[in-house]
Amino acid sequence: MKRTLLMVRNQTFVILYVIAIFVILAKVGETNKITTYNVSGISSLQSSHLVTELKQKEEIKVEKNELHKYRLTSYYPGDECASGHCTGSGLCTDDFQVNKYGWYTYKGKIVLAAATTYLQNKFGVKENKLYFKYYDEVTLTIDGKEYKGIILDTCGACYKAEKIDLYVQNKSSVIDRGYRGYNMISLEVTKKK
Repeated sequence: MKRTLLMVRNQTFVILYVIAIFVILAKVGETNKITTYNVSGISSLQSSHLVTELKQKEEIKVEKNELHKYRLTSYYPGDECASGHCTGSGLCTDDFQVNKYGWYTYKGKIVLAAATTYLQNKFGVKENKLYFKYYDEVTLTIDGKEYKGIILDTCGACYKAEKIDLYVQNKSSVIDRGYRGYNMISLEVTKKK
């Protein structure tokens, strides 16, 4: 009798062990919640919502053709920020023309760098800030004159302030408008990617 009870107990233990293994194996493929983190430490689900909200806000701004005020700065190959001859879009100075002011142009539009969606993981996302993609087209009003522009590069300083960077040929072609809010330029988005 004692031996039978011992065998029943051992078999019960084996059966419970096998059931536990099946339950564990069944749970391996099951997922209740996925949370991944990007370099900024923001949940991908959260950042995807931010990007969706941002896109909706951008679409509203584009529909209304609002004018935005920016500071305009310049950069050139070999400047103090070690800018190169190529832009983030992959186009380089050989692909551009130079206008009478020494500003690079692409298909008749001045070449610009701005806060783009491409480095938001590095610089973060600010609420109510307009972010661009390469080949977005804008109209700038500089000193009362309108210029068609195209975003072909990313500007790190543009994430921190309302700034657009103009790509120029050399130091003598540099312009700066809007320093401390004086003589700021107007920007209107004309075509969004």
